[in-house]
Amino acid sequence: MNENTLSALRTYADRHWCALHTRARHEKKVATVCGNLQVPNYLPLRPHRTFSGGKTNTFQLPMFPGYVFAALAPGDLLSLKKTNSIAQKIETHDEPGLLRDLSSVQTIERSQLELFTTPVLKEGQKVLVTRGPLAGVTGTVLRYKNRTRLQVVIEAIQQAILLDVSQEVLAPLSTWDECREQT
Repeated sequence: MNENTLSALRTYADRHWCALHTRARHEKKVATVCGNLQVPNYLPLRPHRTFSGGKTNTFQLPMFPGYVFAALAPGDLLSLKKTNSIAQKIETHDEPGLLRDLSSVQTIERSQLELFTTPVLKEGQKVLVTRGPLAGVTGTVLRYKNRTRLQVVIEAIQQAILLDVSQEVLAPLSTWDECREQT
């Protein structure tokens, strides 16, 4: 993640954020082409470690394989499709919601914590992380493999990030909102 990505996650008068579904293993190529065309984009990455011959190798993999997020202006999609790397454009009808979700993804990405992506699960309670490197992130509490995990959903692509959290740093979202209103 670079500083340009941090400033790019905002609304634009002449652009609309969407998810670009890419061909397999074309995410970084699409993000590079977007950058070359000066199309604001975000490709969330996660560290992946391999162990071989006593050495640890770390490299970056897409957090959501097959997806790059971009703020497209009229005509941008045609230029991007010329790369033969775009399978389809996925419109969002809630751009502010997508940007909030992607802001949470950026916070998670910066934390460098081990994470897992999952399909969206519908059970659980909405919570807010109140302290630590994920402070401000909202999600749903799940019990998965006998552990408490936080699921952060990206509605536009029906994907989620699942990560281990301590229950002590979570507050029910309705309780947290009530406390803020009283202060």
